[in-house]
Amino acid sequence: MYIKSESTNRNFTGKKEKKPFMLNNLLSSRYYISLPDDDLISKQRYKLFRAFSLASFVVCCLFTVQTVSLSNISNGLVYLITAIGILLAANFYLLPVHRKSKSAYLIAAILSLILLHIQTYYSGGIRASGTFYLSAVILMSFMLLGNRIGRIIALLCIAQIVYFFHISTYRPEMINYLIVGDTSKMIDLDFLFTGIFSILILAAQINYLESSKNIVIERITQSRNELREKNKELRKLSIVASKADNAIAITDGNGILEWVNEGFIRLTGYEFEEVSGKDSIQHFQGNDTDPVVISELKKAMAEKQNFTAEILKYHKKGNKFWTQVTMTPITSDDNKETKFIFIESDITTRKIAEEKMKEYLRNLEKSNAELDKFAYVVSHDLKAPLRAIGNLTGWIEEDVGDSLPEDAKAHFNTIKNRVVRMEGLINGILDYAKANRNGGKMELFKSNDLVKETIDLIGVPANAIINIRKGMPLVFTEKIKLQQVFMNIIHNAIKYNDKDDIQVEVGAEDKGTDWLFYVKDNGPGIEPRYHEKIFVIFQTLNARDEMESRGVGLAIVKKIIEDEGGTISIDSDSGKGATFSFTWPKLKKKNAEELLMLDNTASND
Repeated sequence: MYIKSESTNRNFTGKKEKKPFMLNNLLSSRYYISLPDDDLISKQRYKLFRAFSLASFVVCCLFTVQTVSLSNISNGLVYLITAIGILLAANFYLLPVHRKSKSAYLIAAILSLILLHIQTYYSGGIRASGTFYLSAVILMSFMLLGNRIGRIIALLCIAQIVYFFHISTYRPEMINYLIVGDTSKMIDLDFLFTGIFSILILAAQINYLESSKNIVIERITQSRNELREKNKELRKLSIVASKADNAIAITDGNGILEWVNEGFIRLTGYEFEEVSGKDSIQHFQGNDTDPVVISELKKAMAEKQNFTAEILKYHKKGNKFWTQVTMTPITSDDNKETKFIFIESDITTRKIAEEKMKEYLRNLEKSNAELDKFAYVVSHDLKAPLRAIGNLTGWIEEDVGDSLPEDAKAHFNTIKNRVVRMEGLINGILDYAKANRNGGKMELFKSNDLVKETIDLIGVPANAIINIRKGMPLVFTEKIKLQQVFMNIIHNAIKYNDKDDIQVEVGAEDKGTDWLFYVKDNGPGIEPRYHEKIFVIFQTLNARDEMESRGVGLAIVKKIIEDEGGTISIDSDSGKGATFSFTWPKLKKKNAEELLMLDNTASND
């Protein structure tokens, strides 16, 4: 009888299949499903036990019906056979409860022997047809209980046959034909039905055995093929891991080395045999290894967490080397076993470069401090004598008065001009030294407004017109530096312009990662051979007696722009005006993250 509901099961290939289950399988199917999918032996043994239990129960029922149909059989025999049938059914259905499969299998075999033993007394003893069923019991015992128990059951069956031969020969009064009947026709019919039924049981068992064997062989073949494919992949991974430049090591759950690749051997100098079984953490440590990093690594391993850090290690020869270590825990599906994979790359060259950079920065800070001290000396020790010379010259002119000859007055004026010029040069040195030393804060502002503020600070004469083109960008930079650049260039465009109507144009263009600013004037222009000279400190095109100039402004401009990562150039020729163009990076590297945060904030808004 079938029930319409379906239970989901898995076949040996791992695929889900739906099968209707029988009424007698309501409880036992749970036990079958609970068995591991890869435990084919247990699953096949349980199926055989189920079939054997059902066959034994049917045989018991047939004996009961056959016994009840005969009026001359005592009720005690009926009750005994019925009790055995009940015990067979109970044994089958209790297996999912106590889950002791071997005990259930043994009980089924013993109950079957008892049933056949009792039946033989009433079926003619040694001539009983039920003896055929012993072969099924023996076969089941070997298949379910193994060779040792199977041999014992086989000996018991032989002993039973010998026993009934003995009593059939010497104690015939102990046996009768009450169940099968005492006529030759009834005995023949009993042999016919029993023989057919026992052969069917044996055929079913043998067919099951062959089917189970095929299933196991197919599963083994499939597993072998899957293993072969996995081995191919593992060989590929092994080749990649072994030949990789990075050092790769695998440890057990305690950090004990189990495998290393050739990159590891090259990096550490140790062969696999020398490090196998060693502690991967302790083995390569030294006096200068940071204990804090090691402690963090141990903690990550204990918590089975990923870990990345830079660690100072020691080579087999004793020399130090730096590695970038990445540790990844690998846990088995049942969480019972953990491995750790270490991937290390040699960063010694980079660390040496970083140390050199730190040393360079220390030296730079020292040089800056000395430069500050030099600026202090220049400001106080050099300016003071110049002021004294200027004061003394003035006092001499006051004391002598009009009696001073004209030639002497001219000389005194030259002295005072040279003192002023010398002080200007000193101030120029200080300005150049301080240029771009102290950066201001980063600001987001309109460059158009910045140019207007610069023009107001310069003080433009009445005959000068400064045209600011449209499209001046919004910039994010240090405002004071960009203003200093515009102030020097625009001031020069006005100061050195020889026209009655001074025309200056300021504009900008977008050049991708940079802004291109330009200042164009209609002044006297500069010959190409002087284009490089004007950016050198203290270099001027006009004699200082003709036009006083320190020759520092454009040098400062060039220094600021190049320190920011930009460039400056001039497009000019004599008598054709000049155009100063300079690029200004939209984003300094050190401010990339800050600007990215601003962009993200703006996007979220």
